[in-house]
Amino acid sequence: MVIAINARTLKKVPIDGIGWFTHEVIRRLIADHPEHRFILISDRRYDILPLAGDNIEYITVPLRNVHPAIWYVWHEMLLPGVLRRVKADLYIAPDGLMPLRTPVPCITVIHDLNHEHRPGDIPWPERMYYRHYFPLFAARAVRVATVSEFSAGDISRTYGIDRGKIDVVPNGVAEIFSPPLQGETEETRREHSGGRPYFLFVSNFSPRKNVETVIKAYGIFRRDSGSDHRLLLAGRRLYLTGAIDRAVKDSPYSEDILFTGSVGRDELRRLYGGAEALLFVPWFEGFGIPVVEAQRCGTPCILSDTSSLPEVSGGAALCAGPAGAEAIAAAMAHLVSDEALRRHLSEQGIINSRRYSWDNAATKMWDCIINATKNNL
Repeated sequence: MVIAINARTLKKVPIDGIGWFTHEVIRRLIADHPEHRFILISDRRYDILPLAGDNIEYITVPLRNVHPAIWYVWHEMLLPGVLRRVKADLYIAPDGLMPLRTPVPCITVIHDLNHEHRPGDIPWPERMYYRHYFPLFAARAVRVATVSEFSAGDISRTYGIDRGKIDVVPNGVAEIFSPPLQGETEETRREHSGGRPYFLFVSNFSPRKNVETVIKAYGIFRRDSGSDHRLLLAGRRLYLTGAIDRAVKDSPYSEDILFTGSVGRDELRRLYGGAEALLFVPWFEGFGIPVVEAQRCGTPCILSDTSSLPEVSGGAALCAGPAGAEAIAAAMAHLVSDEALRRHLSEQGIINSRRYSWDNAATKMWDCIINATKNNL
C-alpha cells in the first residue's frame, strides 16, 4: 500500500501538539509497517530529514504554506497531481487540511473545533479558511481521526458527521517524562525561580490558552496567601498576545512572573518536576498534552473544567471554570496548604498518565487506516 502523508508540520523537533502527533505517530507507523511505502509530502526541503527508513520517500511541493490562500493552491491545485503521480492508495492529513479535488481516499485528523466555538481567538484569514473548509473535509474524508472522546462528539454534533466515522487516536506521553530524581526539584528551583516554589504554565501562547486569567489568579493567590511562589510561563508566542503583556505589566507581582521561552523535552521534564503544580486553564482544548506530561512527572494539575480536560486528566486534578480567577486561586491555595492532597493528585496523576502512550496512538491510527482502506483496496 502507498500511504501519502501531509508532512508540513513534520519537524526534527516539533513545536506544538499537532507537530508532536505527526512526528510520534508517523515515526511509529513507518517503523511498524515496513511492508508499506510512505510518501511524506512537505512544502519545504529538509536540511536534516526528520525521519528515516527504507520505506520512506520525501516529496517537496515548493510553495510555502504561509497564508490560507496558499493553503488552497497547495492542497487543491498542486497536491492532487502529486497523489496521482505516486499512485497513492491513501492520504493522511495530520493537521486536518486535505485536498477535496482528489479521488484518493483521505483521513483528516481534526484535533479540535476551537475555530467554531471561539473564532475570535484566531486571526481572520485562518478563521475563515477553517470555518469554510473543515466541515467539507469532515464530510469528504473516508475517516476522521481526533484526539479525545470529547472532540469526537463535538465534531459529530457540529458537522453532522456519523459518530461511527470518527476514530479516537489519543495523544501520548514521551518516555522521557518521569518524576524528578533525588535533589532535582531543588536544583531546578534554584536555576529557574531563585530557589522559590513556583506554579508552571506550559503551552504556546494564544488567546484560547487563557494566560491572562492564569496571571490574574496568580495575583489573587499571592495577595491572599502571603506566599512567595513564582509563576513560570513556558512556551512560544503564536498570535494576539498583547493582552498577556498587559496582564503582566498590570500585575503587582510582575517581577515574579517569568517567561522561560520554548524549552526542550529534558528541560521541560525538569520544569514539571520542580513545579508546585501545572496551572493550565484554557478556554477550549481538544486534548492538552501538558496535562499528561505533568502527571507522568508526578506534578499535580489545576485545570479547566471544560472541553476535554476532565476526560484526559481522568479526574486526577483540581478543576475550575476558566473564567473564574478567584476559584483558580482558591484551588492553588488549597493545593499549597494540603500535603495529602498534593500526594494524592501526584500518585493518581501518574496512574492516569499511563493510559496514554505514543505506541498506543500509532496502533489506534493504524486501526483508522484499516477502517479507511478496507472498502477501497
